[in-house]
Order: sequence, then structure tokens, then C-alpha cells
Amino acid sequence: MGPIQEGFAKNAFSYLITLRLVPLFPFFLVNLVSGLTRVRLGTFVAATSIGIIPGSFVYANAGRQLGTINSLSEIASPRVLGAFALLGLLAVIPIAYRKFANRTA
Repeated sequence: MGPIQEGFAKNAFSYLITLRLVPLFPFFLVNLVSGLTRVRLGTFVAATSIGIIPGSFVYANAGRQLGTINSLSEIASPRVLGAFALLGLLAVIPIAYRKFANRTA
């Protein structure tokens, strides 16, 4: 737990926002690790709030577009393909964030 504790102590906001943006990490696990590493409540709330907004919009849009499909031919419609493209972009956000954060640091 030493390296994790050190990383969270130095860059808690950055770590949390990245963990929230990457859909591979379950929220309960991120919450648990945050509690064990003593992240300040304000940092936790801010990073969580900002980190889950993009995913929420993308998943809601994808669900809405998938709900409009009435036949197999509509799967390749621009709106449905756009929703899937947004899902792909969501996966790139943490990489872009890290590059931007490294430039400003």
C-alpha cells in the first residue's frame, strides 16, 4: 500500500479523476482505496463529481440511441455510430488528461 499511499498523497485529485474516467475500475473499489489512503473529503467529492460527468453523458446518449433502433438496418445509422464513437473517445480521455496534466506540472 506504500506506493499507492504516496501517489494519492501527492496527486489525489489527479489519481481520482483518472480512476473515475476509466470504466475498468469499479466505484466501490475506488471508494475503498480513497478511504484507506485518507484522501480529503473535498478532493474526493470534486474529483468524483468531475470524473463521472463525461461517462454519464456518453452512456446516457448511447442508451438513448440504442433505444431508437427498430430494425437491424438502423444499427449503422449515423446517430448510433456517433454514440459508439463517443464511447471510444471516453476511453481516450484519461490518456489525454495525463498528457495535459504532465505538461502543466
